[in-house]
Amino acid sequence: MNRKLGTAVFMMAACAFGPMTAVAQEDSANIDITGTGETATHACTPGSTVEITGADNTVTLTGECKSITVNGSDNNVKAEATGAISVTGNSNSVTWKRGLGKSKPKISRTGTDNKVTQLK
Repeated sequence: MNRKLGTAVFMMAACAFGPMTAVAQEDSANIDITGTGETATHACTPGSTVEITGADNTVTLTGECKSITVNGSDNNVKAEATGAISVTGNSNSVTWKRGLGKSKPKISRTGTDNKVTQLK
């Protein structure tokens, strides 16, 4: 198959699935989630920074995240462990089980009706 034909076939197949509404990029230290109405689970490593931007997303984070940032509205985030949580926007909910080490996470909330709570 020549290179141009292979590219055209790939582009046609990619378009057949419709537009993507969420993008998640992961590397060893960063997890970036952008979208609307998505449900996803991601595994953090101890140095991971997580940024969630969008609306109506449900995200579960396993493992130890260095920090979690949520921007947008009506996002629901559940984290196993984190050192810091920053929430901006409206009506976001972040729950966490434990901080890193013996410390609770540093928490910052800006906006209205944002909730950050510890699960027992």
